[in-house]
Amino acid sequence: MDAKTLAIVLVVVVYAFAFPDYSSASPAVCDEPLMTGPCRAHTITYGYNPAQKKCVEFVYGGCKGNDNNFPTLEACEKACEYP
Repeated sequence: MDAKTLAIVLVVVVYAFAFPDYSSASPAVCDEPLMTGPCRAHTITYGYNPAQKKCVEFVYGGCKGNDNNFPTLEACEKACEYP
């Protein structure tokens, strides 16, 4: 496997583990604070803000966050915004 292919595979694997399926997130996850973390990846993600009662965009650094971190607005809303 050449270096370019290996790099692509590595990125795909890391992304898959960084953003697991949150369709069954518990309400407790949605009450966790939005955490950027100490790393500096500057990834735009979404988390539930209980004070605003909605999902909001925030910057995730890539490490040491928590489970209130969703790859899309739709995933956050599905997990945390209840009718």
